[in-house]
Amino acid sequence: MRSSLIMFDELNDDDVSVLINSCEKLHFKAQDVVIDYGQKGKGIFIILQGQCRVETAGGLALDTLQSGDIVGEVSFVDQRNTVAKVIAQGELTTAVVYEDVLRECIRKDSGFASRFYLGVARTLAYRLRLNMQVALSKNANVFASEREFSNQIDVDDLDAMTIAGTRLAYLLKRLL
Repeated sequence: MRSSLIMFDELNDDDVSVLINSCEKLHFKAQDVVIDYGQKGKGIFIILQGQCRVETAGGLALDTLQSGDIVGEVSFVDQRNTVAKVIAQGELTTAVVYEDVLRECIRKDSGFASRFYLGVARTLAYRLRLNMQVALSKNANVFASEREFSNQIDVDDLDAMTIAGTRLAYLLKRLL
């Protein structure tokens, strides 16, 4: 639940209403895959009831999520395939805000976008710290699969990377 508390700390009441009005409820049975490894992300899931396990491609359990937690934010942010598998531990009910719907909400309301992305950034920072603790405590390499980060920069990203590099160079030149 910590991830959702971090996220919802940044959102205001209107933002929460936007999410409520934009989501769809999904139901899963025990051992159903909510998010599969290596697939295009569908959106951001909020766990309403039940629990699910998050694991790496190599099967290392990273976390158990429960009512109130969010998942799917990594692939939403970086627009790459998923790097973990999320499996229902029993009956599970989620609310999903599909990617196209969420991106439209962000496009229409810059205030919502700002608060949403800050919440996601804080959630990702929390998850990074948690996953590093798991890996270190188990002396494990959470990136054990060669597939995890193969072809990190897609051909489609090269133009964006060039523009980003130009912007960074400009910023450094101006500030140094």
